[in-house]
Amino acid sequence: MFIEERHEKILEILKYKKRVEVQELSELFKVSEDTIRRDLRIMEQNGKVHRTYGGAILPEKVNSYKDFTVREKIKTDVKESIAAIAASFIQEHDTILLDGSTTVAKIIPLLSNFKDLTVITNSIAISHDIVIHCPNIKLYITGGLVKNDVANVIGIEGVNDIEKLYVDKVFLTALSISHSGELTTPIIEEAYIKEAMLKAGREIYILADSSKFGQKSLAEFGKIKSEYTIITDDKLPDEIQHDLKDLINRGLKIISK
Repeated sequence: MFIEERHEKILEILKYKKRVEVQELSELFKVSEDTIRRDLRIMEQNGKVHRTYGGAILPEKVNSYKDFTVREKIKTDVKESIAAIAASFIQEHDTILLDGSTTVAKIIPLLSNFKDLTVITNSIAISHDIVIHCPNIKLYITGGLVKNDVANVIGIEGVNDIEKLYVDKVFLTALSISHSGELTTPIIEEAYIKEAMLKAGREIYILADSSKFGQKSLAEFGKIKSEYTIITDDKLPDEIQHDLKDLINRGLKIISK
């Protein structure tokens, strides 16, 4: 079977099953799993599929946000483990910039003993928790429009505020991280905020559980760089690390627990 025929057959299977796995395609076509991964990589580059853990879905199935109150109850143990690792990088006297994700929010309970820490955020929820639980922390919140469903402040005012900053450490997440390292979010206005955050830090930490990898959302706000640190869980597929191998060889750190 020619490669083009195999790609057409994969699309036919996807239209019927909505999702395909590398292993099942390898067995079906009697080719190696590496061959199937290469097929899916080519198909993604041509816009025909989105690769996921160990397989692929049709490209219209991109990630979308759930409300903050829903997201904060999902995978709490995983988020707390990731946040604990992230907090271990924070030192007394640091100025840190936090985005408004529910994973980053799990850092706040771990900061109560800091006496000389400055936090800047666009998150109403994080700001509230700091005021209540961490009175020793100096807190700044960026300006703009409050987007109630995600409990974040967005808009050009916030972007302008962040573009004036240079902080010790930035902690943020992406709803989706593609195989090629694109960081994406379903909210266009939030993409501008996150893009500015990536440029504002001496050290950048991406907090994302393994389910965020291998997918795309609507708006790209940056790409993973070799100087970044990714903090995730222990279920990150080997193929993701393989896709990021060049960046890892140049210094990208991936920490999991």
